[in-house]
Amino acid sequence: MNRYNAYPYRIPGGVGFYAMIRLCRDSEPSPVMGTGDRPKVFGSEGEAAKECLKHMVAFMNGREIRGETFDLVKPVTAARARAEQLFLGGGRVVEVVR
Repeated sequence: MNRYNAYPYRIPGGVGFYAMIRLCRDSEPSPVMGTGDRPKVFGSEGEAAKECLKHMVAFMNGREIRGETFDLVKPVTAARARAEQLFLGGGRVVEVVR
């Protein structure tokens, strides 16, 4: 389901290589497209692998992950401070009698 994959794929007939990429939103890997809605053909396996890496890093760095914030200090409200006192000790104690 949420899997990634990127690899060079040799074109049958020895013409070159495709850079195949599968992102989490795709069901099957697809080639990197060039001009005119045609797959981009690379001369060597290394060039295709380099293009795969470039596209994967661009995809992962180009979107925010929900909830990814790094606040060093969060302001504490008075209500939260009172609630933390109750649950962490130091608050009032309620005895239960049966």
